[in-house]
Amino acid sequence: MSRFDKLATQWDLKPARIKSALKTTRKIKALIDIKDKDILDYGSGTGLVSFDFFEEAHTIVAMDNSQGMLDELNRKTTEANITNISTTLHDANIDPLPKKTFDLIVTAMTLHHIKQPANFIQNASEALKEGGYLAISDLESEDGTFHSMGNDDVEHFGFDKEKIRGFFGDAGLEMVYLETNEVIEKHRNFHIFLAIGKHA
Repeated sequence: MSRFDKLATQWDLKPARIKSALKTTRKIKALIDIKDKDILDYGSGTGLVSFDFFEEAHTIVAMDNSQGMLDELNRKTTEANITNISTTLHDANIDPLPKKTFDLIVTAMTLHHIKQPANFIQNASEALKEGGYLAISDLESEDGTFHSMGNDDVEHFGFDKEKIRGFFGDAGLEMVYLETNEVIEKHRNFHIFLAIGKHA
């Protein structure tokens, strides 16, 4: 059982997590029309991103490699009688994504857990419909102290924003937004970027 499986039922109890997810979703909605769109929430966790999108979206597929997180998300959608969010267990390091399926793919605070981020971004690009968008929110380069519970499942200590720009370009995505979107205050300040690219 992963630490995410163990933490799933308590995940939403930290207000900072909810606040961070909302900073991401509100900025995305300010830049992209998500009405009636098919959305992939990758690394969905308990659905903090999905739950801010479902009222406007057509469908949302929530993918995560933690069954515990998806179980919690399913419990929440059942209790709230939400019918347009479905869940899929998925490992970005192994499993393919469906081609030309989504209008928008969002991944928040997940990329630094993926072994080969450039490959993931390429796969995500191929999973977009023509004119679709990929939005990634994640840590800017840090010193390895962001995760207070250790770095056992951390593949990267954040990313340089220009490296992200390169990943998007290599995947055939036109960068339409790349800025620091949030500063998380812990024992030091950690910066969170938001990158949005458009599929030609």
